[in-house]
Amino acid sequence: MRNDDFDFSFDDDEYDEFEKRNINEEIKRLRREEPTFSSIAALEEIIDYFMSQDKYEDALFFANKLISVMPVSSENWFRRGEINETLGKFEEALEDYTRALEFNPIEVDALIGRASCLQMLDRFEEALDSTERALDVDPGSYEALMNKGVILEKLTRYEEASKVFKYLTELDPSDKDAWFELAYCYDYLDQPDKSLKCYDKVIELDPYNHRAWYNRGISLNALGKYQTAVESYEMAIAIDEKFSAAWYNRSNALLSMGKLREAIDSYRTTLKYEPKDVATWHNMATAYEELGEYRDAIRCYTEALKSDANHVESLFGRAVCYDAMSMYRKALGDFAKAADLNPSDPDVWHARGDVEFTLELFEASVASYRKVIEIQPENVDGWLDLGDALSECDLHAEALEAYNRVISISPDWSEAYYQKCKCCLQNGSFEEAIESAKKSLELEPHKISTFFQDFGQIQHSNPEILIKFVFPVYEWLVNEKKYKDPR
Repeated sequence: MRNDDFDFSFDDDEYDEFEKRNINEEIKRLRREEPTFSSIAALEEIIDYFMSQDKYEDALFFANKLISVMPVSSENWFRRGEINETLGKFEEALEDYTRALEFNPIEVDALIGRASCLQMLDRFEEALDSTERALDVDPGSYEALMNKGVILEKLTRYEEASKVFKYLTELDPSDKDAWFELAYCYDYLDQPDKSLKCYDKVIELDPYNHRAWYNRGISLNALGKYQTAVESYEMAIAIDEKFSAAWYNRSNALLSMGKLREAIDSYRTTLKYEPKDVATWHNMATAYEELGEYRDAIRCYTEALKSDANHVESLFGRAVCYDAMSMYRKALGDFAKAADLNPSDPDVWHARGDVEFTLELFEASVASYRKVIEIQPENVDGWLDLGDALSECDLHAEALEAYNRVISISPDWSEAYYQKCKCCLQNGSFEEAIESAKKSLELEPHKISTFFQDFGQIQHSNPEILIKFVFPVYEWLVNEKKYKDPR
């Protein structure tokens, strides 16, 4: 803006015609002339006027002139700091407030203004120090206390912040902002029952606060009260129909309730306002997946991946759907990419190994299952599946070690003994196979029918196994009255 570019129109009823005429004349004069000490009162009035009209660039021009005339005034530096802060010039405002404090170190408003600028510059520890200095001067400063609570939140010191805001609600029970911030602290302290009460108080004071209704829904959701959460989100939407976050969380609550069709419709509305939101596409895909509608689920996961090609959860979900549709090569491609992106996730490696096993890529599946147990050494499913994959690779000694590891971790799991039994037969270890079969069938007698189905045809391919293994197990079952001879 040029120095002679001011708009001198007056729209403030506080100024009568005489005052307007006088200010107008002073503005024109001081625009042309360098100010003197006799101009100080006029400059202050002009600055106040422009600030009252929200014309801060104009106010800044005259604040600079005022400081040039009277640079040793704390008030002048403070006023320019206010103007610069309002204009978003936080570095300049910080300098102004600091200069104001040089002339008056106990100016509370300057200390608070300085803290506010430091916050905006992400210098939170310094901001807290400035706020504490303000409170040293005026321990009852409500504004300083509010600032202190907000800064503590920024520093993630929610317990301390909650105490400040709780004190403020006691000082002024009608302060909806203090109640809101207190609720926010309780959210982060994982105390949804307390945050809910605070949001209820905010709504009592401000019934059309859509953010309060929305956050109330989040608290209810955390308490597992999904239907009431849905109703709270709907109140937020009634106040602001385009509140996409409320639509999204409403959808999630419906999903948690198992209302999958309603959730899908709600996600669609969310996408009207946020068409590329990855989380919305992903969660809608999850709903379709739970319905067994895998093609629609794949479509939604794919949309999520268009916005974020490295979204591991969507790659994993799409792979699961491909697997369910027997599209194993596509499933493997997604699982492989997910594993590359998140190599520390045992579930991804396990799912990848399962698909490789299905595709009879047994050596690859061994490598994947080894990754599972490397990440989770006590993962019994990983050890069991590793044993199965090693058996398919004819590495029976290593497979036996894997099954024994399962048994050491989970000694009452029947399946481990059953698979060990099969592995021992491959090694010709008939006695160990018999003992493993007995243990498995003791733990789960319903496996007896499965046992005879699995080994019923052995007599045609390997009479030795029939004689040295099947018959002894059969006799044990009959003697232990676990199986009735049908003859």
